[in-house]
Amino acid sequence: MIRIHFSADDLARVTFPAEPEPLWEAALAARALGDRAIPPVARRWRRQVAPLIRPSMRPLFKLISPAGQFPDFLTPEVPTPGLEPAVAMLMETPASAVREILEPHLPAEVDPFMRGLLDGTANSRRALGNAVRDFHQHVLATSGMELERRYGADLALRSRAVLHHGMDGLLSGLHADIDWQAPVLTLYGLGPGPTFDINLAGRGLLLYPSSLTAECLVLDVPNRRPVLVYPCADLPSADEVDIDALAELLGRTRAAVLRSLTATASTTQLARRTGISLASASDHTRVLRNAGLITTHRTAGTAHHSLTPTAHRLLTGQPPATTGQIPKLKA
Repeated sequence: MIRIHFSADDLARVTFPAEPEPLWEAALAARALGDRAIPPVARRWRRQVAPLIRPSMRPLFKLISPAGQFPDFLTPEVPTPGLEPAVAMLMETPASAVREILEPHLPAEVDPFMRGLLDGTANSRRALGNAVRDFHQHVLATSGMELERRYGADLALRSRAVLHHGMDGLLSGLHADIDWQAPVLTLYGLGPGPTFDINLAGRGLLLYPSSLTAECLVLDVPNRRPVLVYPCADLPSADEVDIDALAELLGRTRAAVLRSLTATASTTQLARRTGISLASASDHTRVLRNAGLITTHRTAGTAHHSLTPTAHRLLTGQPPATTGQIPKLKA
């Protein structure tokens, strides 16, 4: 059990990443490949990607312990979005930080890659960076659309919880294994274990939904904002919902664009989510906006697109909740 203690300042600093972060996705996905306690969507994903694993990805897998832990330096805070800035920051991790985290848990004799990583050699750093790149290119890029869809849908659900019920509604409805009794958020694990207390002390909390874990994970290291990874809401997968009806109405690509906006996205993010060109994404958003299905606003010169209530009802078949307690979600 983990108890996270909030102050008033911490409640004002609860945030989500706008989209999945490359290093967190790599770490959580690599962990899920060897974890037995994962949700059904992750098991389906694992069956799909198993044939895509390459020997070049082994350095990433070597950092995931049999029990599912991974080192803090694998998921640093990266100020610039995108895979390459994240990989560059990972490769610049000081050897002293790697040794401090890994050496107490390693045997006396380790393989050449791990020895090089502990010593900070260029070859081992390069091998780790290439492993993360290859994993994204050959595994996540070809299989991650459903995971990203669920991530966006979960963010949309949390946005509505804050809109209608405030921060109490958000924190009390995160997951069935999470209990919110202000000012303490209690996380119950998959089995019995010791109790840990985390005092946020003004650092705030980053919430990160994932379809690849069945349990809550917490990163709490000095001098950075703690991170709580929790299981995504239990939503139907793309092959479990009636896609054809909406595709017949809007066209397959435009229906995919609309579905991808369960979380607000820029035109660039939208193009990446749906695998279409920027020009095509811009054209589809223009048509959807004229039809009253999305709204567009500009921030710092970037267009951001969001669903209207009409589009939400079209996608879910139900109006957004306006009253009542946010329901507990299935594990």
